[in-house]
Amino acid sequence: MHVRSLQFTGRTTYTVSLPKEWVLSLGLGRGSKLYVETMPDGSLRIYANPKKEKGALSKEISIDEGSDLGSLIRRMIAAYLAGFSTLTLSFDPERRDLATKVREILESSILGFSVLKESKSAFTFYSVIDEESINLKDAVFRLYEDVYYMMDDALMGIRERNLKVLKGVIDQDQLVDKLYLFVAKQLTSMLMNPFRAKDYGLETAAEAPHLFLAVKSMERIADHASRISKESMSLISEGKDLPKWVVKRIEGAIDLFDRSAKALLNPESDLASEAARVIDEAARARGSREIAEPRLQIILNSVDRILSYSLDIAEAVIDMQAIKEAAKNLKQ
Repeated sequence: MHVRSLQFTGRTTYTVSLPKEWVLSLGLGRGSKLYVETMPDGSLRIYANPKKEKGALSKEISIDEGSDLGSLIRRMIAAYLAGFSTLTLSFDPERRDLATKVREILESSILGFSVLKESKSAFTFYSVIDEESINLKDAVFRLYEDVYYMMDDALMGIRERNLKVLKGVIDQDQLVDKLYLFVAKQLTSMLMNPFRAKDYGLETAAEAPHLFLAVKSMERIADHASRISKESMSLISEGKDLPKWVVKRIEGAIDLFDRSAKALLNPESDLASEAARVIDEAARARGSREIAEPRLQIILNSVDRILSYSLDIAEAVIDMQAIKEAAKNLKQ
């Protein structure tokens, strides 16, 4: 840490000297331009090159003898989230079938992530959609819309006994996964350069972990909407109906998710606290019933998980509101 005394030059200018070591390390000298940026906490950021281009990151992952599908998918997704724009999956030609499965899953699960170069022993994936191509707020809103419509379509499919609609809900889960990973990549990119938090629509980088929890909760809710649809399809195809009280619970879960998610999209409101209160009340009033049909039990368990994840979203919004308040106080 360097301590400097503030100097007053002329009639309107305050100056402070810079550490010599810092100036020399950047190759600066008399007349060099410096850029001063006011940060959310009131501090100043001083830098010499505001337009430094972000280099493209590339990585190679090999299919080794002990590699399995799950571990390969996780490693490839982790590299995508970390910002590697080019990923090469290399493999022995004898293991091309495994590599092809990895390719199919990644291309169907990640937005704008495709193989644009291949050989007998390698697939090279390119991230053709930059994380800044869609505004973070817009991406979160699209994620909310897709999850809400999945749940709403599931409810409609159950009420109308429409197997095609329910099948459509299951298929739509892949789109939610793509949006979730895209938002996760945006947040990772921002946290690697926290000074750019405002460029992503956040007051401070401290909000990012709570926003990630909220979007992860949305992705998990979509999984449960898909599970509800799958079990409902099985029951309806056997000529069975879901009890009205079960349908009512699904309807209530949709409403509470909607309240929590709208609080996330409009964080200045009091919607989050109200949604959390209603979710707590719904959980306490739920009670228990004897369920002989295992598929109904799976559906009810998924409804309970949707309530829990909706509460996580509401709590994330409350946490983000507190962080914003603390950041404003630090500026004063």
